[in-house]
Amino acid sequence: MASTIPSFLMKPIVFLPVLIILLVLLQPSKAGLSFWPYHHVHIVNELSDPKAVLLVHCKSKDDDLGVHYVTVDNEYTWRFKPDVIKETMFWCYLAYNNRHVAFEAYNKADPQREFEFHSFWNVTDEAVYQESRNEDGVTWENMLPHYWQPGSR
Repeated sequence: MASTIPSFLMKPIVFLPVLIILLVLLQPSKAGLSFWPYHHVHIVNELSDPKAVLLVHCKSKDDDLGVHYVTVDNEYTWRFKPDVIKETMFWCYLAYNNRHVAFEAYNKADPQREFEFHSFWNVTDEAVYQESRNEDGVTWENMLPHYWQPGSR
């Protein structure tokens, strides 16, 4: 059975530079130079009380995005490029009116997120619901909401 990899690519003098170039091009970059697409996360305050202010604190292993306060009908959003080599994961803690919830906002290891480019976390009085969109704008919803817990942490 013939190999599907061209023989010239199997020579170390060619293979290593090609591998290094591919890794550099696919690696996320704060300057936005890689070809890996951005992922956008949106935390949308859809609470019914027009005076409700939502506390949002999201972070990853490497980046703490800080504490943000989001008023009703507004959102907190950020974008990032998932790391090609390492796992990329963000989790969020939300609180308002002596209730809180914590959840994984993005995890590259989740196969459902492979073609997801926008994650919308819609915050309602009952729970936090996920809505996702791929690059074509096709939307699907996560049927496993994150319910509010009493008290604050």
